Amino acid sequence: MMDIHTPQGMTDAKRWMQNLINTIADGGMWAVPRSGTILVFDKKNKRVRVTHQLMPDISIARVLEAMGWEITYKISKH
Repeated sequence: MMDIHTPQGMTDAKRWMQNLINTIADGGMWAVPRSGTILVFDKKNKRVRVTHQLMPDISIARVLEAMGWEITYKISKH
């Protein structure tokens, strides 16, 4: 597990996240099982929208923001 509170951990997390983003199409989604988070990626504009979240997962936002991504939360209510 990467410790994003250390410079090396954040570097590793950003590399891991970039590798993941490279596999997702523009407009594609990523579902994170540990928190029930669903993110939709606008790769052209470096924006990501969180559309679902069962529990807070701030580490994802911290890494994406460190990479220069803008994050918005538009959680759907069921």
